[in-house]
Amino acid sequence: MDALMLSMMAWLHFHTGYDTKVELPNVAITEVGNLCQNYGVQAGNCEAMQLKGFYNERQTIYLHGQFQQENPADQSRLLHELVHYIQWHNAEHVDTCWGVLEVEAYRLQDQWRVEHEMEKQSDPFKLVMLEAACDS
Repeated sequence: MDALMLSMMAWLHFHTGYDTKVELPNVAITEVGNLCQNYGVQAGNCEAMQLKGFYNERQTIYLHGQFQQENPADQSRLLHELVHYIQWHNAEHVDTCWGVLEVEAYRLQDQWRVEHEMEKQSDPFKLVMLEAACDS
């Protein structure tokens, strides 16, 4: 897993202006119910949310139990969470709206997916809505 994360950190270094010279995060692979609980989502809403991972701002990335590091789609989810990890370490969360940070993570994830011969995954309308929520 460390080799995969190091290669992704190098990719992020070349595709962002962020300082990526940071210690690698912890990664916890856990069942979806536990994933949702750690994220703060009640069990009844967990399935509808389709949560696949998150960064908890405490040096840990949580990923769903079926995560396979050889799977390119799963790798793209890890990259998305690494973006949040790097944003946090670069103090972007201090002055930037969460929606803008999320959009950046989705766009970088999509760029990575295209470079690895996969289709973009993010919904353009969702990205607009996330950014629009920051304009209020």
